[in-house]
Amino acid sequence: MHATLLVIAGIVVLSLGTWLMRFGGAKLGSRMALSERSQAMLSDAATTLLFAVALATTLYSGTSFAGMARLCGVAVAVLLAWRKTPLIIVIIAAAAVTAGLRLLGVP
Repeated sequence: MHATLLVIAGIVVLSLGTWLMRFGGAKLGSRMALSERSQAMLSDAATTLLFAVALATTLYSGTSFAGMARLCGVAVAVLLAWRKTPLIIVIIAAAAVTAGLRLLGVP
């Protein structure tokens, strides 16, 4: 029960942080004279935060490495998304690759 509350608290903190970055950018963007480079960095901050969380969940399961099967499934998903494949195909292909590799004994 304690671990579940900790995960929920983490999600709330990350969500609030992401919302505050976006809200701050919208409210302060017209009042502060920032360089174009600084504005680009502020708009990319929320995306970077979410990417870091996605990367951590891709590589780790608890405190140990998640395994090559998951890493290969995510790699397939990234490749298909980069090629602008429909989302449902990306999800099914990534799940199929991960499941297939685990069926073959790849951790």
